[in-house]
Amino acid sequence: MTAPDVVPPMQAWPANWGERRPGRNVGMLWVGIALFAIAAAMVSFSGGDAGPLWSGAVLALFGLTALVVAARRPFGRGRMQLVDTARLAGGRTSTTDVRVHFVPERLAGAAALLLSAVWAMVLTAATAVAVQMGAAGRPQAFLGAAVLGLLAALFAYAATRGTVARYRFNAFGQRPVGLAIGSDGVFLVRVGETLHVPWAAIRRVEAEVTEPRRGVDRAPLIRLRLDPERAIGTGGTQAPATVTVAAAMLQMHPQVAWSALHGFHRSPSSRAILGTPSGQLLLDEWCASAPTA
Repeated sequence: MTAPDVVPPMQAWPANWGERRPGRNVGMLWVGIALFAIAAAMVSFSGGDAGPLWSGAVLALFGLTALVVAARRPFGRGRMQLVDTARLAGGRTSTTDVRVHFVPERLAGAAALLLSAVWAMVLTAATAVAVQMGAAGRPQAFLGAAVLGLLAALFAYAATRGTVARYRFNAFGQRPVGLAIGSDGVFLVRVGETLHVPWAAIRRVEAEVTEPRRGVDRAPLIRLRLDPERAIGTGGTQAPATVTVAAAMLQMHPQVAWSALHGFHRSPSSRAILGTPSGQLLLDEWCASAPTA
């Protein structure tokens, strides 16, 4: 298979995605510093009392969490890798692609995983205390126990999912979670299955953003409008009419993901370059030209 003479250029940054080069979360940085200052003051003036000491420790944990959030880059800086299709699909798809370009999801750092585990343990202990208070004749404490238990479960889920994702990325024979593209189509590799979407099954590629949430910036999304009958998962399940790619959650800049999906969808004649060293060189050039935060 020979590479085409004309390949799609790197696509323009979608206007509705906001800033192409967003900065770090400076607000969370100052929140973390302020919480550490308050925690230090509480500990220094505690006089050895357990109450202020524990309160200061909890505030310091909040401050550390805020600093970890502030230190996280808004977008990934990695690149796609040329890998064997069998590693992603286990030979259970009908694709003609032998090799594809794959980018995994962004992995949670060791500090974030450790903090999630610590928060899960702290909130679990607080839940137990609230239950004991409720059993001792303060039934309103059960409401607090329910809230604390839910938060503990969420942090435990985040820590477990992050650990499993890191294991799948590093372990031999395990399918990492992420996005892959080849000359035949797109692969969405999930924890439970790999969804193979032939290019012919993609009707439109649209740039959208996440729903607005208080205190959280909108993140870039890429929606693939599909012909569900032509996109099949490894388990034989039929695909939905719309599939979403969380571009900000990939280990490369969202503009590269948008360029790959949107550009090659609009240029069928150029897809022959995908799955080849020439295609890898093109994608490497796109990743190198993407802005860094």
